[in-house]
Amino acid sequence: MRAWRIGLGFLLLTAMLPGSTRARADALPRDMRFGHYTFALIWEPGACRTHDELAGPDCATRKPDAAASRQWSLHGLWPSTPRGLAQAGMPDPTWWRYGCYWYGADHAIPASSCANPRLDLEPVLRARLDKAMPAAASCLDRHEFFKHAACYGFEANAFFRRALDLAASVNANPFTAWVRAHRGQTIRRTALLAAFARGFGLDSGAALELRCGRDPGAARADVLVQVWLTIRADRIDTFPAPASLAAGRRGNCPARIVIAR
Repeated sequence: MRAWRIGLGFLLLTAMLPGSTRARADALPRDMRFGHYTFALIWEPGACRTHDELAGPDCATRKPDAAASRQWSLHGLWPSTPRGLAQAGMPDPTWWRYGCYWYGADHAIPASSCANPRLDLEPVLRARLDKAMPAAASCLDRHEFFKHAACYGFEANAFFRRALDLAASVNANPFTAWVRAHRGQTIRRTALLAAFARGFGLDSGAALELRCGRDPGAARADVLVQVWLTIRADRIDTFPAPASLAAGRRGNCPARIVIAR
């Protein structure tokens, strides 16, 4: 169903562009203003347990007390659909599928993340990013920049510096301490959202989207893999102030969730 909707969105948008059966990059609206960011963080033990590709290449050798098993690692910082494309009728799922690749020839998506150019990052920042994003060893950093940032005009060093600072802020928050304290336990989804609301001084956990995966070795185990925070674009400089956050989507986690150790 989701693939069908993405395809329909593609056809609707291309049909709206005069004189073409395929949306050319030079014919597309380029108003790149946007309303919010989705800030995606990975709980590495959960990603490893569910064999999620975002876990990075070292799950088999990672020590149980490694820092990555006690805090969130970085997935990405994703601006929402550009205003120009939204006003032209592009559905959000189409933008989620293509991102900045939409503006390339034939909207081509690279066959692998490593097919994107290497990022010329400052050495200190590169070291910091490699530690915070284990899957950078599999070129996740390239994918994140060229899909989610390049077409907005972001400079790579500044973009990743901001994302890393946001991650550090979340990891220093009482919310992460709560998650850490409940490693190896099955908790209620409502309790996790309440911990988030308390940690960030919010009335509810509506700004937090929970993403779970299945443990292939268990009959049924919904394991926390990611959290996605919705951050207002015009207030990202004030994060983690409560007013910087906005309501997002629910996510796919059920009523009871395993926090992997």
